[in-house]
Amino acid sequence: MRSIHEYNWMQTRMNNYLYMNKDKKMNTYFLGISVLLISCSACNSMKNENRQLQEEVIAVHDSIMPKMGLFVGNNLKVTTLLTKMDSLKQVHPDLDTSSLKQQLVNLQTDLKLTNEAMTDWMHNFDPEHENKKPEEVHTYLQEQLQAIRRLKDQFSATEQKSQHVLATYRIK
Repeated sequence: MRSIHEYNWMQTRMNNYLYMNKDKKMNTYFLGISVLLISCSACNSMKNENRQLQEEVIAVHDSIMPKMGLFVGNNLKVTTLLTKMDSLKQVHPDLDTSSLKQQLVNLQTDLKLTNEAMTDWMHNFDPEHENKKPEEVHTYLQEQLQAIRRLKDQFSATEQKSQHVLATYRIK
């Protein structure tokens, strides 16, 4: 039979053990909550960054869109020039019409391809990101931002070429 001291000693040890495990459980609980809060914070941060990326993609798109109408108009001017090549030769007998024709055909191709590239990008762009992980959305939007920036560069080059060719023949 155990003495009262042994019993008290065992009781104290048992209480200490339970108390220590309670602290460990509480620490684990707080650690879990902390990890959850940090991951939610990171998720919100990623969502905010994704929203900003999408706004930037749309802003670049919106800066390009007005040029599409300009390109359609320039394409009509080029078509008119190509169909009136004989009249141009009569007005400017020293004009190299074969060189001009090639230049106009190249410009017309560039105008058409640039507009088609923008149309294709718009049809393929997906502004909805439901059921996707924020990391997937982030990667997608970064790719789209690069693609639309390349399109912007293509638009700028085509616009400069168009202005140069049409200004050479004083067509506004």
